[in-house]
Amino acid sequence: MTLIELVIALSLLALALSGIYAFVVTGAQSARLTNDFVQTQAQVRAALDSIVDESRWAQSVMAASATAVTLLVPQDTPFSAGSPYTVTFAYAAAADTVTRQEDPDAGGPQPAGQAEALAFSIVREDGTDGLAFEYFAADGTALGSAPADLSLIARVRLTVTTTRDQVSRTFAGDAALRSR
Repeated sequence: MTLIELVIALSLLALALSGIYAFVVTGAQSARLTNDFVQTQAQVRAALDSIVDESRWAQSVMAASATAVTLLVPQDTPFSAGSPYTVTFAYAAAADTVTRQEDPDAGGPQPAGQAEALAFSIVREDGTDGLAFEYFAADGTALGSAPADLSLIARVRLTVTTTRDQVSRTFAGDAALRSR
């Protein structure tokens, strides 16, 4: 074996190893991005399910807008055995999160608790709000995203969009209020 043959063999080996290395690095990056998005998607689904479940036990809507809703949950439900309370689900634009804030005595003397983040990366691909509420009357009539008469609201539709690494997914859920 000559020195030239050895150099050619080592060059071919180096070329093959660099190709394999690039393939492994690309695969690892892809796996990391996929795992991050799957985790984000799972926490968004969990938050959506939680909001819909709690909303189904609500007795009435106390405040409603396109990006926030405040619900009155009566006592003797799976969420409030002892006393009624209000809960606000809202979009925090500064952090692109969905938050939940509970007032333990429904506007009584106790202050409302701190808003807790339920889901992160709640933003559309174009950068706009990733949370939207729509409201409906008992007969299915759409009341829009900011109804004037809250007593007409019988159903709430929640749409959540998450975007991570230029990939977006949108999830939606409906909740008919308990007493409607």
